[in-house]
Amino acid sequence: MADKRYDSWSIDRIEEEIRKVRLIDLVQERELCFTLSEKAKLKNDHYALAFSYTYLSDCFLAERENSRCIPYLNLAKELSEAGHYEELLTRIYNFYGMFCNAISDEVNALDYFLKSLDISEKQQEPVQMASAYNNIATCFDIKHNYKEAVSYYKKSCEILSDTDPKMKYSKAVSLTNLCRCAYKLQQSEEIGNILTHFQVICHEDGDEKHILKILHLYCTAMKQHLSKEYAAFYQTLEQMLALQKMVQNKLLVHQIFTTICEMLLAIRDQAYSYQVLQLLSDINQKNEIKTRKELQKLIVGYCEAFETRDRQLEALQEYYRIMTAIEDMEQEHYSAGLLAKLELHNAAEQQGDLKKENEHLEQLMNTDDLCGIMNRRSLNSAIADNRRKPAENVGVAMLDIDYFKEYNDTYGHQKGDMALMAIGKILHTVSSEKIRVYRYGGDEFTILFLDQNEERIREVLERIEREIQELEIPHTGSKTSGKLSVSYGYAYTEKAERNMEQLLNEADSCLYEVKKKRGH
Repeated sequence: MADKRYDSWSIDRIEEEIRKVRLIDLVQERELCFTLSEKAKLKNDHYALAFSYTYLSDCFLAERENSRCIPYLNLAKELSEAGHYEELLTRIYNFYGMFCNAISDEVNALDYFLKSLDISEKQQEPVQMASAYNNIATCFDIKHNYKEAVSYYKKSCEILSDTDPKMKYSKAVSLTNLCRCAYKLQQSEEIGNILTHFQVICHEDGDEKHILKILHLYCTAMKQHLSKEYAAFYQTLEQMLALQKMVQNKLLVHQIFTTICEMLLAIRDQAYSYQVLQLLSDINQKNEIKTRKELQKLIVGYCEAFETRDRQLEALQEYYRIMTAIEDMEQEHYSAGLLAKLELHNAAEQQGDLKKENEHLEQLMNTDDLCGIMNRRSLNSAIADNRRKPAENVGVAMLDIDYFKEYNDTYGHQKGDMALMAIGKILHTVSSEKIRVYRYGGDEFTILFLDQNEERIREVLERIEREIQELEIPHTGSKTSGKLSVSYGYAYTEKAERNMEQLLNEADSCLYEVKKKRGH
């Protein structure tokens, strides 16, 4: 959702901050992207909108929410190809490749990675070139063709500078992937060579310092485990367990400690294996099914080594259940991928119809990305239209969610987004030509009533309030109710001469008084 903290920020500043926090703070990255999309629409900035959609899809990929990723990725591609935003397209094609890998469509994944590589080479963008090579290597890595993967991981490393701060994270990822392949190939000496490169980049004081440090420790642990230096290995493991608490990219932490758990099971260390399994279980509370498969496979290994036969059987049954669920999910995701390709094909066929393109773009610019209702830009247009063709009477209502900051603090911003989406759906049900609903920004909504009497306005607002309460979304941080609720205020006039901005201010003042009476 858009965050009011960033209201005064320029578009350039928000874009720079998104680059800075990318994959380090996914919650902030997502908030910044939604804020940017709102600002971009208000200013008709197509590049900024494409930028926001590109990085939103990146967030959802990192969180393995593929179904939420693909719509934004499609929009980013459409805008970037129309605007020839080559720098964004290199990322977009990379993300498409990653999406295809997620649905086991490796051939198309490779095609997208090669497209990304082609553009980044023309643009001479080393970070994106390295990313493309890294992702090409991944296509072989996931098929356990480690020798072929190594050749592309090395190309990725060779492109990236050891000293450029902007390249340190990408360099560390490529080195870690090289190290992991060397570990799988039992090449202890090669891991030692890789660690010498790590020494140059791991001493970083910026936002990435914890990630760089844990990646370095991870590679060190692989070397120690392979060399059977177990005393040193356990010291490194203790450092990693302490450091992981400061790394916000939990997907990365999960990937690292999955391998660490395999190492511990290989040397039959029950105590540490159990501790790491608990860590992985805590990270996996969101129940992403493929991550649960990786975790359950480790649990099966743990039970085979240390538990009773009955417990082993339970673990195997759960693993079978997860595998069946994954098969169903992959069919669904593959179907979603096919539908996405059909949408892209249809969009390409319509590119010759300029009128349709412009209508689609106008609709996109006037729609709030999260709630699916009209946005503030659209409200501004509606106010201007009413000046030219005034309705006989006009009502303006302002709504906001009670104690929404406390809701986000208690349940997290992802739950906050889901609450906003649920409220958006309810508002959409009352929307019509004469009753227009808008997301004003953050947790505030505006409703424009044209040619509706005051009784009808109250009826609609009471219905919205009632239906939101009937959702029964728990809100322990609310001082008015144990459930999520809204407050509203409205202004109404039948005067021919009217000032829409004044009506908005009156509705906002009325909302303020209502909240004051409720103890806000």
